[in-house]
Amino acid sequence: MKINIKSFFVILMPFLFSNCINKDNDYIDPRGNVYAGSISCKECHQTIYDDALNSSHYKASAPASIKNVLGNFRPGHNTYWYDKDTKIVMENRNNGLYQVHYKNGKEVKAYHFDITMGAKNAQTSLFWDKDHVYELPLSFYTSVQNWGTSPSYPPNQPNFDRLIPIGCFECHSSYLELKHKNTDSENYFGTETTPETMKKESLVYGIDCERCHGPAMDHVNYHKENPDVKSAKYIVTNKSLNNRQRIDRCAICHYKNEKSQSLFKFVVGNSLANFYDESYTTSGAPLDVHGNQYGLLSQSKCYLDSKTMNCITCHNPHKDATESLSYYSQKCMSCHSEAKNNFCTTKVSPGILLKDNCIDCHMPKKASEAISFFLSGKSETSAYMLRTHRIGIYPEEMQKKVFVKKK
Repeated sequence: MKINIKSFFVILMPFLFSNCINKDNDYIDPRGNVYAGSISCKECHQTIYDDALNSSHYKASAPASIKNVLGNFRPGHNTYWYDKDTKIVMENRNNGLYQVHYKNGKEVKAYHFDITMGAKNAQTSLFWDKDHVYELPLSFYTSVQNWGTSPSYPPNQPNFDRLIPIGCFECHSSYLELKHKNTDSENYFGTETTPETMKKESLVYGIDCERCHGPAMDHVNYHKENPDVKSAKYIVTNKSLNNRQRIDRCAICHYKNEKSQSLFKFVVGNSLANFYDESYTTSGAPLDVHGNQYGLLSQSKCYLDSKTMNCITCHNPHKDATESLSYYSQKCMSCHSEAKNNFCTTKVSPGILLKDNCIDCHMPKKASEAISFFLSGKSETSAYMLRTHRIGIYPEEMQKKVFVKKK
């Protein structure tokens, strides 16, 4: 699976943001004793913690439950037909949620929802079989509010045999450990004949606080003992990073290229160049809108001409991009203005204000070439639309707004 289906979480507490840590319990973080667990941030950073808890970063992966699995499980809305005799039905049974395979009206097998990945544009779910993880064949797509085939799955036959490699977890969780590694290379990702075996108990769900701020145990202990100290000690803050490090912190997951080592080895402050070859991003080669926000941004004139622009220039990493297009357009106009002679030179139809929407014209939604899906009973694919991060001029989008060039 090539989904980065792209901030802040552990299997021991499926109803919480992440793991608890204090001096009164015996919790040990799977990543090591320098990690405190995200809930340790709550006492001092309540608002940020609450925001992060509801963000797509946190929901990048989670233990499946009736509260967080998207999609309709009611009769009439919970069935995908492959042919007149074959179907999968989403069912809520007493002991959990299932995708149930039926053939000729008889149940073949029920597969349990164990892990969810994603919650904003789409949600794909996984199930454990011993030490291996498999992808369920149906995903939920919020754009159509319906079940459809998981990316790259066929529309005419169910498949429950797709193994999920640890590489998917590297951007959809904060940690997962393999049980066995290839003796020839520590960068062992497994094959169909030698699949990876994973330590289920080591999974730290979602993108948690310490994935982006580094190990926090020393920070937590110091500030508990020194509550009057207001400056952050022993933790990575945004202010402590240079602009390149701020970009790399996001790009480690919001980028797609051949990697040289496990992304779990990345600690904020590390260089992206140690994990990816970035040379092709400036070549102008077409990049997919899914999972490659940094690659697209790095081809943008706005980014290339700026010494300070980074992801946080426009985004709050603790929240989803739910603000209005007008809000994000104001970000554009902080640099582009008539006074600077670099403002938009187009005239719009009556009733349309340029300042309300730079985004649809200069960062339009595009269909992903990597992801598409089938709906039940449909022979044609449905497009998976995501907003491009290559800031530029798109004449076809301007036409939709009935723009007229100024004379």
